[in-house]
Amino acid sequence: MAPPSPDALLELALLCDEIFDDEETLKKFECSKKRCGRESGTSISSIEASLHSKVLSELCTLDSATDTATDISFKKIHEHMRFGGSDNTGLEHLYSNHWMKPKKLNLVLDLDHTLINSSYIEDLTCDEIHLVDQASTTKDAGSLHRLDFNDCSMLLKLRPFVRQFLEEANTMFDLYVYTMGTRDYAAEVVKILDPENKYFTSKVISREDCTQSGVKALDIVPGSKACTIILDDTLSVWTQEDRENIIEIWKYNFFASSSPDSYSSCKTLTQKRTDEREADGTLASILSVLKDAYWEFLLMDDEQSGLQPDFRRILKEMRNEILRGCLLAFTGVPPRRGWISLWQVAEQLGAKCSTLVDSSATHVLAVHCSPSVAEWALENGKFLVHVNWLESARFLWRRPREEEYLLPTRS
Repeated sequence: MAPPSPDALLELALLCDEIFDDEETLKKFECSKKRCGRESGTSISSIEASLHSKVLSELCTLDSATDTATDISFKKIHEHMRFGGSDNTGLEHLYSNHWMKPKKLNLVLDLDHTLINSSYIEDLTCDEIHLVDQASTTKDAGSLHRLDFNDCSMLLKLRPFVRQFLEEANTMFDLYVYTMGTRDYAAEVVKILDPENKYFTSKVISREDCTQSGVKALDIVPGSKACTIILDDTLSVWTQEDRENIIEIWKYNFFASSSPDSYSSCKTLTQKRTDEREADGTLASILSVLKDAYWEFLLMDDEQSGLQPDFRRILKEMRNEILRGCLLAFTGVPPRRGWISLWQVAEQLGAKCSTLVDSSATHVLAVHCSPSVAEWALENGKFLVHVNWLESARFLWRRPREEEYLLPTRS
């Protein structure tokens, strides 16, 4: 028996009111119908034959005599769908094939420098110590919290937009915390991030759980790697084979005791007396990336490509579009900043690179540049930008506004 078409099963999900719960998602659904080559919806009766042994809530009554005591719950596909004991062989096919995508996929979240920043109170600077009086000792909605546990006292700063980020990400993904912090520390932080225990429940992984000392790996996260995205500020802490799953996020350094990357700004946010923006800051930008990746996973046409949906491939393709069409001429830039070359970063983002400053360049990247190069860029209408423009593209997953990174073109 042939499986139902992708659009028919998507319509069934619509009838269940499971994933189509807002106007934006309904638009996505209409797009999916066009991709399937249909002009109108399909009634549920037209797909009953393909779903004869499936019981989906109260919608399908063909198997009303099914012994639910022997049914197998399979929430990775649909929280209301069960398979009768005689049809268990179809589970793997239903989960792995493109015509029935799981609503929730895996999102593995780092804590420190990703969702929060923390500091021992004893390490606060004289300019930061006043924050202790502003910190909450309860699990309220504030962004600054005090932690007292295991004979230590810490100050915890939530990254701007983190609560809305978790709320929206939870509609698309099963959320996991994976930190190199201790289990006790992770538990205290999660109580603040998720006071109602609706996001993470028991899905908190700490360094005591790692299968390799000092290294994170997806081998202890349930589910397929193809269905998993990692959000972390540090690539090097993960096994090499899992780095394709990572969205690398800009390190959140609020307190002075934080350790800035060698290729980032020297000053922390408290030193600059500012904070990230909520509406268009780092987490808001990454949430947009996650939404795009999620819907690409659900709607990609694997029947034609012969490929299974895979976040690793999706993220690579999305990353490669960020600076497509840009030709970057590097001048006066150190060959390496941090552990990864800027040249390699640019190519991963889809740009072409050169050390020749000529008419083919769209951008000239530098830390400092000679007056002659600055004058040439001005005369030829080229963007002369600081290398931080490239780093912003890397971490925000979009082409930044060049005007915010321009180097002076006149002395």
